[in-house]
Amino acid sequence: MNSMKRIIFFLFVAVIFASCKNAGFKTTPGGVQYRIFDSGSKDSTKAGYVLKMNQTIRVSGSGDSLLHSTYGGMPFFTQVQPGTPAVYAPDAVYPLLKKGDSAVVILSVDSLLKRGQLQEAQLPPFVKKSDQLVYTFKVLDVIKDEQAARLAFQNELGEEGSRQIAKQESDSATLEKSGEKQRQIAAVESYLKKKNIAASKTSAGVFVKIDNPGNGAQVAAGKEVTVKYTGKTLNGDRPFDSNVITAEISTDGGDIPGLEEGLKQFKQGGKGVIYIPGFLAYTRDVPSDAPFKAFDPLYFEVEIQKVADAAKSSR
Repeated sequence: MNSMKRIIFFLFVAVIFASCKNAGFKTTPGGVQYRIFDSGSKDSTKAGYVLKMNQTIRVSGSGDSLLHSTYGGMPFFTQVQPGTPAVYAPDAVYPLLKKGDSAVVILSVDSLLKRGQLQEAQLPPFVKKSDQLVYTFKVLDVIKDEQAARLAFQNELGEEGSRQIAKQESDSATLEKSGEKQRQIAAVESYLKKKNIAASKTSAGVFVKIDNPGNGAQVAAGKEVTVKYTGKTLNGDRPFDSNVITAEISTDGGDIPGLEEGLKQFKQGGKGVIYIPGFLAYTRDVPSDAPFKAFDPLYFEVEIQKVADAAKSSR
């Protein structure tokens, strides 16, 4: 039932966006295009309130790629900030949303580059300057009390962790039974042997070559980590992404469970390489134009620049 609702919502947004060509969209003082589908709620949202929402982020233009979706997983929490109408970000629309509302927000990649909010060198290969970032939101709740919002966030975090652990255990058991898990691990072992690379294997099946373990704070679930990385395919050593990102280490392994598993072997200042068998790499939502398929083995050259406590009121 939930999956059917998600499909109907995605189709609804797609039809509105494709057919209207931005007709019916309004523009904030900061230049953000948006359209709100009013739920009829009489409540209002104020600075300091916390929105609990489902969210999708897509690249639209030269191609169409889903970058992120909370549907079927943990909702997105964000606190409404004062003075946001002038910013060029989805935040500009948050004060206009009420419980039950849906919204589409459009940002131009070119505008983000011109404003210095993105750097062209950091764009993934499948994102072009002429593209748009299309956000969709469905407001599940508007929480007025910060303490209540924090409790709701922690409850959702726990439920999401339980869901993902159960799914990973089920997927792992299926792979184990079929022998595919061992074949994928063996493929990485064969690569390392051929290249004469010494790497340690974690209990999950990730291989980590530690050049420098680091001497600062330990990378762990719930920590916010800034990491410089270069991602490459195991088949052909082909680079597909290089960047510096700051992200929270999740309880569920994130989009690439093997990467988070590998990062946990380091402390701040650490440096090394993480080799990931396919079942712990991208198993879904492979980026458009990526030189690999779902379940292909990958490796990441990483440098842990910073480890800090993550913010508790947003995700």
